[in-house]
Amino acid sequence: MERRWVRIVGDGLAYEGPCLLHSVSVLPITANDYADVYDGRDAVSGKMFARLISSVVDTLCIYYGDGVPFDQGIYIDAIDAEVETTVVFTPLDA
Repeated sequence: MERRWVRIVGDGLAYEGPCLLHSVSVLPITANDYADVYDGRDAVSGKMFARLISSVVDTLCIYYGDGVPFDQGIYIDAIDAEVETTVVFTPLDA
């Protein structure tokens, strides 16, 4: 399958279903803004994978090479409704 990307502003479900997470980019509004990345469909039932904190107002990019397996999907929970997060992933659906 081919890699896909999704941009989330604030909180949102980037993908529902098994996938490989390849990268996450966070564009903050202020210093110390962050986005939490969950393996799940929401922040309540999902399992937190990472918190990406930007110490300055600049894009923070994290790359995971060949990808990290996620079982349920990718959910983003940002501290601010204006924080932009972009995820790159490969769906593993049959």
